[in-house]
Amino acid sequence: MTTPTRPGLELGLDGKVAVVIGTGSAIGRACVTGLARAGARVACFDSDAEAAKASAEAAQVVGPEATVHVVDVQDRAAVRAEIAKVMSSHSRIDVLVNVVGGSHWSLSAETSDEEWDLVMALNLRQQWVVAQEVLRHMIPARAGSIVAISSVSGMNSSPRHGSYGAAKAALIDLVRTLAVENGPDGIRANAIAPGTIDTPARAGDDALAAKVPLRRRGTPEDIGNAAVFLSSNAASYINGHVLVVDGGVTANHSLIDLD
Repeated sequence: MTTPTRPGLELGLDGKVAVVIGTGSAIGRACVTGLARAGARVACFDSDAEAAKASAEAAQVVGPEATVHVVDVQDRAAVRAEIAKVMSSHSRIDVLVNVVGGSHWSLSAETSDEEWDLVMALNLRQQWVVAQEVLRHMIPARAGSIVAISSVSGMNSSPRHGSYGAAKAALIDLVRTLAVENGPDGIRANAIAPGTIDTPARAGDDALAAKVPLRRRGTPEDIGNAAVFLSSNAASYINGHVLVVDGGVTANHSLIDLD
């Protein structure tokens, strides 16, 4: 008797070309290795050459070739030049995952213009710039997947995090607009909204785990896995969506506490 095969989820990323922006962060590294493990050829973008190199090396341990691209994503000309290098090498870009962001903690009434502008530039403007430059190649190919890392702070109020929350909320709207505008060309755009993630940059926040229904903080791999899924054929009919990866935090009614 022949045993029926039990194929796994078909990701369809084998041989695809993925550009990951911000590969020096823990979440960026997890996105790189996740995509590489699924068979994608990853272009690792970061302003830090050593960080991008380390991510490319990690990708090559688990997957095919990976390339290093050192660029300030706030510089449109530099972004365009590095994207051109990817196209020159591979003649295609199938996936864009943009992890770059940054926050500033202060009351909204006390946030300076300079702080506001920097947070907006890191979390919103560069996402728009990079998406535009990649879309110049995805639109003629009539295919592609864009994944932007937003935050639960963009979905709920964020005390002392007002500029960051405003930027992440605007990013969600930008992603939805990209989904609607470019869907007819076969291009999907989605966002991931992480909750509290245990990264080196947020070390020492372990007390937050008690506020999470799952009673743990998320891992960079939790976000990387979500990015791989949204990038893949398994999510081929998901467009304009915000995938919340927060352990259930945003599902909780703040006025009711079982404890």
